[in-house]
Parts: sequence; structure tokens; C-alpha cells
Amino acid sequence: MTIANLYETVPSAGDLRRRIRSSKPRNSLTATLSLLLERALYLAVLGGLVWEVVHDGLERIDQGGGGTSSPSETSVIHLTSAVVAVLCVALLARTLLAFGPLYTGAASRTWLLSTPIDRGRLLAVHFAAVVTSGTVACAAIGIAFLLTAGLTAPFVPWLVLWSSIGTIETCLCVLAQAEPRSMRRLQRVLGIVAYLLAAIAVAIPILQPGYLLTELERAGTTTFTTCAIVSVIVAALAIHTAHRSLDGLTRASVSTGTELATATQVSVLSLDFTFFSSIVLERRARMTVRVRPAPIRGGRPAALVRADLARVLRMPTGLFIWAALMPVPYAAHVIGLTTLLPALHLVTAFLAVDRLAGGLRIIARSPAIRRALGGSDRSLLLAHLVVPAAGATVWSSVTAALVPGVSALTAALSAVGAVLVTYRIATKRPTDYGGSLIDFGAFGPTPISLLLQLARGPALLAVLALVQTTLTG
Repeated sequence: MTIANLYETVPSAGDLRRRIRSSKPRNSLTATLSLLLERALYLAVLGGLVWEVVHDGLERIDQGGGGTSSPSETSVIHLTSAVVAVLCVALLARTLLAFGPLYTGAASRTWLLSTPIDRGRLLAVHFAAVVTSGTVACAAIGIAFLLTAGLTAPFVPWLVLWSSIGTIETCLCVLAQAEPRSMRRLQRVLGIVAYLLAAIAVAIPILQPGYLLTELERAGTTTFTTCAIVSVIVAALAIHTAHRSLDGLTRASVSTGTELATATQVSVLSLDFTFFSSIVLERRARMTVRVRPAPIRGGRPAALVRADLARVLRMPTGLFIWAALMPVPYAAHVIGLTTLLPALHLVTAFLAVDRLAGGLRIIARSPAIRRALGGSDRSLLLAHLVVPAAGATVWSSVTAALVPGVSALTAALSAVGAVLVTYRIATKRPTDYGGSLIDFGAFGPTPISLLLQLARGPALLAVLALVQTTLTG
């Protein structure tokens, strides 16, 4: 048998997909249509609620602070929105590279890649799904930027332009996936860019440069339409180039994100994101590669605090997120959300402090580490609560000094409340899926005890936000 005859007997990618689908149990057409109708009904109800909330919020923004903002405040909103939009685009690229962006999770797909099948056609469906996800995500970033900054730009060309940016970005990530060295180098560059953008976003409310995005507003529909057409052409070329590069992807290159994707699926299905966080922590530790050993001096409590502080400084992503959330209360003050500012300040403070509580979560969820360290559990937890408490105090003090609408009482309540909610979430017991069930319809039967466990931290945060609004609103 010659090589030509051998390749004639190799089935195509479409034939293998049909064989895999034929081995799976099929639902009847009536059951499939009823399931799709049920899901569409729930999505329509949830989408209507989200639309009403967004529409009402935009109307309140226009009525509350749209006409009374000073030029300096408008400049801060414009520049901060632009920097945050670019930051989100950079983070989207890092997320795509973390997941692959192409990955083969199922064992059947993994084994199929070792056969002499056309790899490009086999990965074409996954490539289309990844490009669609990147396009939709970048389009959402563009819409959020347009609404937050309040720019007067034509909506359709603006949406097409940002969608094309997402398509081009995703295709570039697929091209980088074929070269592991260039992929790691690109991840480092994107990390540095993200840190710089976060620092700029924090510095804008302090410096108040006074620059407005007037060029975007002065550009007419013709300019935006031309840019959109050019971006669509570039996106089409990027799709063609990335699709041709699928044949060069190896099994190793399409398996880098399998672990993270599997952890994400398990976390979403089980409503327990400790699986995802542990995988992310392990990947960050592997990226650190090496650390310089240094002795930790002082007594036992001081040594624990210094070790926790060293952990935060060794992985500065949480520290940069903590700093990047500082402009959020100022932006809420500028756009006129004075009534919700105390509650928003508390929620943002919790999100910032939670990024510094990695050591507290590790100690609280690992009895083996607590036994190895020795001492009482309470002393270990309190020692690892020092860094989050210090971060809450500094964050609340800085935002109180920058935002005119945040009083000293609001800052104090936010600092204390953020620490309490962080401690309550970190000390949550392992998820228990037992107990009686309740069916909401959208998500199927759900244990009542699971709902109570999930509401352990958010319920306290909601109560504290209500108290914050009542006392300082």
C-alpha cells in the first residue's frame, strides 16, 4: 500500500465529528425544542431585568450629574474610561493566552490530534468559537467605554470597530500559540502593560490632567465608518492567516489551557471557585520560577505577618488590582451617584481587600498547613488578617482624601466592613451539597444549604451596605 492509498483511507474531520456525535445519546426533537424554549424564556426575563437596571441607571446618571460636572471631572471620567478600556483589552488577551486560546479538553479530541487527520479542519469549529468569544467580549468593552465616558459617537461603526479589534486580538493570540517562547514573551509584555495601565488609571484622579477626548467626539460618521471598514478588512485577513496556522499547532500547544479550562468548568458546575483559584495560584507560582530565600526575623506573630506580606509582594497582581480600584468611588462621585456612593465605596473596598487575603484563605482552608505551623487556629487567622486590615485602612483613607463625597465615617465603616466580609468568606467551610432541594427552573434543583453557604459573605456585605447607606447617605 502506498502513502497515497493510505491517505485515501483516512477519514475526514467531518466524518469523525459525525461518528462522535452518533455515539452520544440523542434527545427527541420535542424535548430539544422545549429545552431551548425554556432557556430562551429565562434568558429573556433576565435580559429584560438587566436592561431595565442599566436603562434606569443611565437615566439617573444623566439627571444627577450629567450637566453639573466640571471640565476637570469630565476629563477624569474620559481618560479613566479610556485607560480602563485599554486595560480590559490587555487583560482579555492575557485570558485568551491563559486558556490557549485553543485547547483540547475532551479525550476524544486529544487522541484525534495524534492521527493523520487534517488538523486545521478538526480545530476549525473551536477556532470559530474562540474568535466569536473574543469578538463579543471586546464589543462589550467598547459599549461599556462608550456609555461610561458619555461620548457622542455613531453606535454601529463604533461597535463594528471594537468587534474587529477583538477579532484581530484573538487571531494574534492563536498565531502566538504556535510558538511557546513567543507566547511566554507576549504574556510578560501584556503583564507589564497591564501594570502600567493600572498605575495610570490610579494617577489620573490625583493629577487631573484636564485633557478631553474631543477628537473622538468631533470625528464624524464618515470617519468612524471608514475606520470600521478598514478594521473589518484587517480582521478578515487575520482570520485567514490564523486559520492557515492551525495545521502547525501541536498537541502540546493545544493542551496548555486544558487544566485551567477544566477547573473553570468544574468550578462553575459545582458553584465552588476554590478549584479555579488553586489552579491559578499554581500557575502563577510556576511563572515565578525562582525566588530568593531570605530569613524571616522576629517573633512568631511578626514572622507570620512578614511571610504574608512577602507573599503579596512576590505576586503583585493582587496589589495592583487593589490600587486600580481606587478611582471607582471618584468616578461614581463624578457621574452623580451620590446616593449610592457609601454602598459602592464599601463594595469596592471589599473587592480591593479581598485581593490581599490570599494567605488568609490558604490558612483557613488547609488544616494541614495550620498543623504544620502550630499554635491555635485563631492566632494563625488573626496573624494573616493583619495585611488585609492594613490594606483596607490605607485604601479607605486614600479614597476618602480623593473623593469629596466620602466622609471619615464612610471610610471607617468601609474599612471595618471590608475586613469582616473578607474574613467571613475566607473562613467558609468546605461546600456541602447535601440537604433538601429547591427548583428555581433556570438552574435545576439546588440544595437549600448550598444557597445559604453561597450567601455567607454576600449577605453580610448587603447588610453592611444598607447600614452604610442609612448612616451616611
